[in-house]
Amino acid sequence: MRICRRYAFEKTVFAKFSHRVGQDNMLGRIKTFLFRLIESYSKWYDRLCGIPPHLRPWHFQWHAQAPLDSDLREVLSTLRGSVLDVGCGSQPYRQYLIVDSYVGLDISPSPNVDVTAAPGDPFPFESESFDAILCTQVIEHVEDLPSFLAETDRVLAHNGTLILSAPFIYPVHGAPHDYRRFSEHGLRSIMPGYTILTTRRQGGIGSTLALLLLCWMHNQLGTTTLGQLLRFLGLPLFLPLSLFCNFAGWALDQIDTTDTTYGNLLIVAQKTTPPTCG
Repeated sequence: MRICRRYAFEKTVFAKFSHRVGQDNMLGRIKTFLFRLIESYSKWYDRLCGIPPHLRPWHFQWHAQAPLDSDLREVLSTLRGSVLDVGCGSQPYRQYLIVDSYVGLDISPSPNVDVTAAPGDPFPFESESFDAILCTQVIEHVEDLPSFLAETDRVLAHNGTLILSAPFIYPVHGAPHDYRRFSEHGLRSIMPGYTILTTRRQGGIGSTLALLLLCWMHNQLGTTTLGQLLRFLGLPLFLPLSLFCNFAGWALDQIDTTDTTYGNLLIVAQKTTPPTCG
């Protein structure tokens, strides 16, 4: 009888243990599945909404990218000779260039970077080496801006063209290396020795508000694991909301004549002062 009771007890303990192990394994599988869903968010979002510079109108950063892409497409098609793309990243705008030579410069090596230069180091080129320099959405991330601008000026040929863009109203990004924003007057002030040929204020009150709201929603949900899961599962709702906000922002921009709440700036300038260092 004691043996039977002992056997029954051990059988009961084993059954409870096996059930608990089974539950733990099931929970483990569920957690793994959910984390894989979260990790696949960027892939699915890019497929549905596009990648820079070709974003679809339901992308939460459409108002940040679409006007910049449109203006660069127009400006870059006029360049000739040799072009240096400073902070080239994946070289998204190279496709708009019809030039003799193109060099992509960045701080870290990658398949799309031709030449690297560490922050604060001189660019590895002779003075006046390039007929045009492209620098888009970079200078807000440069800690030592005077040295950076001096190097840009040094390698640009006399009468060469500088295409420079930077945000004015935009959320913090690339932290901790996000140091500044530029109004039109601020951007002009860092370009002595240049004649401003074109200034494009991109966006207005509507697009700025839409961009800030959608970026906040996207970033806020990304701060916790639960939020990231909800962000993935909520895509069928977030994409129509983004489209609505982007359209409403565009509509509001049409009646904004203040030129004070643009999100981004693009300046095209011609160098009129030769470099002072060789």
